[in-house]
Amino acid sequence: MTAFLCGELFYDVEKVRVKVIKKVPEIKVGDEVLGPLDQNQEVEVERWIARVLKEEGYVDIIDERSVDLSLISKIAWKEVRTDQLVPLEPTFYVKARKYLKILNEKAKVNPEALNEKRAVEVKLTDVVNCRVQKIVSLALTGTQPPREVLDRLTPEEKVLFNEVRRLISRWRQAIRGEENG
Repeated sequence: MTAFLCGELFYDVEKVRVKVIKKVPEIKVGDEVLGPLDQNQEVEVERWIARVLKEEGYVDIIDERSVDLSLISKIAWKEVRTDQLVPLEPTFYVKARKYLKILNEKAKVNPEALNEKRAVEVKLTDVVNCRVQKIVSLALTGTQPPREVLDRLTPEEKVLFNEVRRLISRWRQAIRGEENG
């Protein structure tokens, strides 16, 4: 589904902090130039670049700003207690999926990880269900929400909002007998 791809794109270009463990020569990527970077230097680069540099043994990723059970629980707590959408970073769902995948692997050998995985699934389901209700309510109005409301939607949620709004609009037209071909 394309909704998941748009979040992945944001994830790959999100900046992460890396520590250089082996001197990086000057590298050209399109019009961009990276380096040279000295050993022990800390810099921020896009995640996809960090992965390539890590695979080549040049850097260690030291700050990925990932999600965990604590963060997901806090978001679920806030989301349930307000009528407004809680602001989420654009990569929230991508990071949550990756976190669940890691926990799934850990759970194969560690029962505690299985408990954490289940807790994350419950809290993430709470977040998703609450946000979907709010998104459907927004779509039902039939009007374009203010920019600050749309800015609180993740890329995946924007796709959902637009699809639901389009479907509701077509359904309303059909009920009124205004169908177009």
